[in-house]
Amino acid sequence: EVAENNCVYRNEVHHSAGERTQILQDVAADPTLPRTKAVICANCKHGEAVFFQATARGEEGMTLFFVCCNPNCGHRWRD
Repeated sequence: EVAENNCVYRNEVHHSAGERTQILQDVAADPTLPRTKAVICANCKHGEAVFFQATARGEEGMTLFFVCCNPNCGHRWRD
């Protein structure tokens, strides 16, 4: 039988702004992600951050993202 669409399964997850903030704070507590002490948080001056690569919205290629490891901060930035 000829299929009308070649998509087998598609799961779209939509988050509210509050959910995204919680996810990013959880990233800092993830022991499987790499950490660096070579950066300083511009928000709280903490000297450790988790980092990962992802595609930035509206941009091509990969972007390096950082999330402050200070549990009271959670500031995020990109390089």
